[in-house]
Amino acid sequence: MLNRLEPSDLLVAHREWIEKVAAITCHRNSVWGDDAEEFASVAIMKVIENDYAVLRKFRGESDLKTYLATVVVRRFQEYARERWGRWRNSAQAERLGQPAKDLEALVYRDGYTLREAIEVLRTSGRTSTSDGELARLFAELPMRSRRPGIADPIAPDTLAAPARADDRVIAAEAEERCRKVMEELLRALTRLDPDDRVLVRGRFGEGRSVADIARGLQCDQAPLYRRSERLRDEIRRSMEEAGIRKEDIEECLPLHDR
Repeated sequence: MLNRLEPSDLLVAHREWIEKVAAITCHRNSVWGDDAEEFASVAIMKVIENDYAVLRKFRGESDLKTYLATVVVRRFQEYARERWGRWRNSAQAERLGQPAKDLEALVYRDGYTLREAIEVLRTSGRTSTSDGELARLFAELPMRSRRPGIADPIAPDTLAAPARADDRVIAAEAEERCRKVMEELLRALTRLDPDDRVLVRGRFGEGRSVADIARGLQCDQAPLYRRSERLRDEIRRSMEEAGIRKEDIEECLPLHDR
């Protein structure tokens, strides 16, 4: 039941609501940036297509906003299947929270490297967590088969395809190296005393000042400089003894002052 308004007028009156629901749905499913903007347009087109068929089918059994929200969510499910197939975050990512879900989706669904995924989260304003913490969070996620990148709207040039395939192989190898680095780092950290873990994570992972860490630990800051350097060298040595190359440590998790 459309009362006295024409479908086009109803769209104008509820466009902001449709875009809001689209944005919330994208956020919950770790979709943002160009993809989120594209889906907002897709949601609007869903209402417009076939001479506003969606609005003409509305019979007033529920609130119009509730009805439109359902339409948008269902259209997103179709859109997601079209773009990425059937994607679900792992149970571990669900337990760890939104940053883990975002990282998992970016890396395994969208084809980013770990570093690129962290940069996307940072530049989009979706996290204020340090790079080290995000990397450690990613290390807790289960290994998954990487989905191919989002297909180009135009058929790919066959001559460029091998280069892109090589790039994916290189990226996958780099990502596997970083995963091994992070797993070994976690093992090294678990062997430290709690205060030492706070010191290492604060100074080298979160970029906090020694003075700030000393206040948190309620101790004199002067000894912490040498102590943190000693711990850093011990962690490096233990990781290298476990078979991690120095170059991989530098590439994936530089343990130096920021």
